[in-house]
Amino acid sequence: MARRWRNRVAFVVILAVLSIVLWSYKEEVREVPDRWHGPFLNPEPVSSLRSPKDIFVKDEDKLDDHPIDDLVLAAENELYGLLKKRTHDISTTAAAYRARRGRHPPPGFDEWFKFATTQDCVVVEDFFDQIYRDIEPFWGLSPAVIRDAAASSRDLIRVRNGQVAKSTSEWFFVNAYFDMFKEIVVHLPDVDLPINTMDETRVLVSWEDINDMMVRGAESKNVQRLPSITSFSRVNDEPHPPVFEHSWLHEPPYWNIARQGCPPDSPARHAALDADFSTPPEFPATWPNSTHRGYVSNWTIAKDPCVHAHIRNLHGSFVEPISQSTTTRLVPMFSGSKMRFNNDILLPPAVYWHGDRRFSTTYARTPWSQKRDEVLWRGSASGGRNTEINWTRFHRHRLLSMLNGTQIQLTMDAPNASVASSDVPHNFPLPNKDLYPLRSFAQGLLPDWIRSLSNAAFTWLVCFPATENYACSYTGSWYRRGGEMPLHRMFKAKYLPDVDGNSFSGRYRAFLQSNSLPIKATIYDEWHDDRLIAWKHFVPMDNTFVDLWPILEYLVSHDDVAEKIALEGRRWSDTVLRKEDMLVYVYRLVLEYARVSDDKRAEMGWSETRQ
Repeated sequence: MARRWRNRVAFVVILAVLSIVLWSYKEEVREVPDRWHGPFLNPEPVSSLRSPKDIFVKDEDKLDDHPIDDLVLAAENELYGLLKKRTHDISTTAAAYRARRGRHPPPGFDEWFKFATTQDCVVVEDFFDQIYRDIEPFWGLSPAVIRDAAASSRDLIRVRNGQVAKSTSEWFFVNAYFDMFKEIVVHLPDVDLPINTMDETRVLVSWEDINDMMVRGAESKNVQRLPSITSFSRVNDEPHPPVFEHSWLHEPPYWNIARQGCPPDSPARHAALDADFSTPPEFPATWPNSTHRGYVSNWTIAKDPCVHAHIRNLHGSFVEPISQSTTTRLVPMFSGSKMRFNNDILLPPAVYWHGDRRFSTTYARTPWSQKRDEVLWRGSASGGRNTEINWTRFHRHRLLSMLNGTQIQLTMDAPNASVASSDVPHNFPLPNKDLYPLRSFAQGLLPDWIRSLSNAAFTWLVCFPATENYACSYTGSWYRRGGEMPLHRMFKAKYLPDVDGNSFSGRYRAFLQSNSLPIKATIYDEWHDDRLIAWKHFVPMDNTFVDLWPILEYLVSHDDVAEKIALEGRRWSDTVLRKEDMLVYVYRLVLEYARVSDDKRAEMGWSETRQ
């Protein structure tokens, strides 16, 4: 009997050990079939290099005195200067508000600060700049127009008397924001918040009209006059509220609308979209604007299509968006992201709040020392409606091409790099040794070096018109296809490129929290941008991706710097990108929006002497 019991125990132990071994093996498999693709398609040849570090064999190969070193040091100083502005009491917080905004804080500001304190939030006035970029134009509109436009919207979050309700819509975004607002509704004034249920942004008013509204709104700024009204008005819902006539434009190209939001003297204002996609896109022949010797030094400008007009032919949002519904009239519309010239009002994206497994993970973080020297990317070929005619202009396709050693080799060997064809698409620029002296290129090893480092594949080619097997006749032979990969497995790689999809990338916050290093390129703004510092919390990349390979060479040869940025990004995101921080941001946003929507807004505010 005892021997039978021991045999059973031994069997269980062996089974458990075997399960652990098999699970560990499974976790190390790079390419996993999914429900669409079966085996991994178009695999890359095995690299002749044992490690991506092999091209750095001598002391002089360590790329000392690199421009990125300067940017990392500048980022340290920028964060230090930002944190010196942190406030710890209501008086200094209100003083910082008046100095930066030119107005008195809104009613309820003291209760907002108390809430922020109970949530253990870092309060720096600069962190809330996005709210004022979004709200200020509405000071040039009549409050009644703002309220009517909001009340006439289809998808709404409605706050009344400390209770929150939503429209009958079952859109994911509306439901997620409804759950978010339930957390803070007892603190909020009565408002109607129209929710954008699309990925794409919706409001784009001409630069001239916005400028006029900003001028009119500035006339109401006066911190010398104390507020006479210190509480919000109640909203009395009428049985039949006035109907605001919304007008939405659906006809492409989007760029023709978008460039009207740029200043008249900007490069983008008079730049037309290419009508002929049969030739390769043009890339700048010099270092991108606002860079330090070729590397992003101003993250705000790096994201701005008004400055970088060439991006109109290099990003799916402009070439052919997946959908389009835009108004050129200023109306309140709350969205998760927008481009710099859009006029939507930003909320933290719904996917960050909801906790969807595709955009967040609860697995333990893998230490940097246990991560692979690998650039890993998985995702669909989204970013717009790519077709057989225009696909070489799409940003995700360009990224995957530049992380594919075979495509790099074919492009280098192509006899004519000025003509796109079925032989070579030429959708990315070859290295310019005068701008970026790549060690791998100089050694004739760039394609092989990328193979040693890259693990990038599309999970779905998303071609138009769609095919039954999710393949694509015009891109299927060019791209590796692999299975979907959960985030916790992606986080075993050190380097995680992150680029836009149909709008912003919903994985960015999870990447920042992962102990891996996000390499970020985007044309979209998010609520948290004023809290994050490029080269301190993430690595920025130009939207052309011309700096991708040199960035990777630097990171591989400076593992200590890469680790430091990755860990600083994780620590900082755990400090200022928590759900509590989202609630504090939304609470303050609603106070400002409620005030600008109130007929008595010019007299409203908070002041220590009026409490």
